[in-house]
Amino acid sequence: MIRFERIGKTFRGRDGAAVEALRDVSMDIGEGEFVAIVGASGCGKSTLLRLAAGLVPASGGTVSIDGSAVTSPRAETAMVFQAATLLPWADVLRNVTFPLRLMKRVAPDTEDKARALLATAGLAGFESRLPRELSGGMQQRVAICRALLQEPRLLLMDEPFGALDALTREEMSIELLRLWAARRMAVLFVTHSIPEAVLLADRVVVMSPRPGRIVDVVEVNLPRPRSFDQEGTDEFQRCARRIRDHIFGNRAARAA
Repeated sequence: MIRFERIGKTFRGRDGAAVEALRDVSMDIGEGEFVAIVGASGCGKSTLLRLAAGLVPASGGTVSIDGSAVTSPRAETAMVFQAATLLPWADVLRNVTFPLRLMKRVAPDTEDKARALLATAGLAGFESRLPRELSGGMQQRVAICRALLQEPRLLLMDEPFGALDALTREEMSIELLRLWAARRMAVLFVTHSIPEAVLLADRVVVMSPRPGRIVDVVEVNLPRPRSFDQEGTDEFQRCARRIRDHIFGNRAARAA
């Protein structure tokens, strides 16, 4: 569905110096596939998402969806950021429907679909609440519902649970898997958490330090539906160890 072909990206710093974020990155993501990206800070993970979203241009190579180059934001792509980025003055229902109203894609059943999504995410009864009346985990659920209401074929998620506490993060991971299983859009998910990547993804793409390159793609052969009970399985540990070896190298072996 989406293809990255020999992607390179160089930014200019405030001093005018060139900063190479990505170098020669190529990968394909299939329809309905869940792919996680992990790597050290600054390796270009978030830049890849912004390229896929059409928010920034590549310095080299191409990003395409169904063979068509991505040069600007597309209606079939939605993005969830680390911060929920909700409108503070709008209630939950208006926050969820805001992108469709902005794109003039509101249909007679849009509000009903929004309410159904919120109910699926455990937020029935909170439609009239303001963001400040919600916990961090609830705000992020609203942000995910907002993205899903667009019925995207591609959902881009940039460390969406990074600001949450550990318990809420686990809860949100399972919630995301449930919502994804019901809709099966393609997901590109950036995270710093190796267990989170293994739990969620069909494949985990491991990036090198800057300039970011793909050093491995780890297939996760765990049955679905997934749960944290699988963390103790040989397959989970095999995947996590292989990823850690790439990121931490000898440090991981010494710590073990």
